[in-house]
Amino acid sequence: MNRRIADLFSFIKANRIIIYVLLGSALMLQICSKGAQQPTRSADSQYEEMTQPSSEEVETPNEDTDIDQTPQPANDMNTLLIMLVLILAFFVAKRYGWLDKLYPKVVIFKVNHYKSKTNGNLILKVFLINKTNTSISFNNPTLCFFNGSSKREFIIKNIGGQNYFPITLTPGTGHKFNIDAQKFYDNVDGLNKYRTLRMEINSTTGTNYKSMKWPAWLTFRKTIS
Repeated sequence: MNRRIADLFSFIKANRIIIYVLLGSALMLQICSKGAQQPTRSADSQYEEMTQPSSEEVETPNEDTDIDQTPQPANDMNTLLIMLVLILAFFVAKRYGWLDKLYPKVVIFKVNHYKSKTNGNLILKVFLINKTNTSISFNNPTLCFFNGSSKREFIIKNIGGQNYFPITLTPGTGHKFNIDAQKFYDNVDGLNKYRTLRMEINSTTGTNYKSMKWPAWLTFRKTIS
C-alpha cells in the first residue's frame, strides 16, 4: 500500500505542470463564468417601481396557473471538478497501465496507399502489429488483385532485397514494409484489368488477416518512396 502511495506522489510530481495548468484553467473558467452572469435586480427596487394594484384587481392564482420561477445558475464549479477528476483519473490509469487492459488484444493489419513522388507508382505501406499477449509467427504476405469476381494472387518473398518472412512478433511489437504494386502491373501480362487490391497474411496457426479492398485509382496521398 505504501508503495502505491509513493508511486502516486511520484506521478503527481512528474506531471505537476500539467496538473497546475488544469487547475489554473479551471480557476479562470470559474472566474469568467461568475463575471459573465447577468446582474439581478433586487426585490426592493422591483416593488418600488410597481404600481400597487387595488384589492379588486388582485386575482387569486389558480392551481393550474404556471408560476414563473427564476432559473438558478448552474453550478459550474461542480462540473469543472468532475472534469478535473476524470482527466486526472485518465493520467493515473495510463501511468499504471490500466487502460491497456481495456484495449482489445488483437493483431492490427493495416495497409495505406500512396503515390510515389518520384515516379508516380502505387506504393502500399503495410503495418503488422501484435497487440496480443502471446508471440505470433506470420508467413509471407500475399498481394491480391481483383477484377470483379476474378482474383490473382502473388506471394511476396522479396522486400527491398530481403526476405523477412516467416517472422515472429512478440507481444507489443510490429513490422512494417513497403510494396511497389506498379512493378506487378509492369511485369505481369493482363494484370492492368485488375484494378482493385488487397493484402493478406496468414499466421502459422492458420489465422488469415486481410486488409480492405482498395481501388488502385483512389490514391491521393504521396510519399517520397
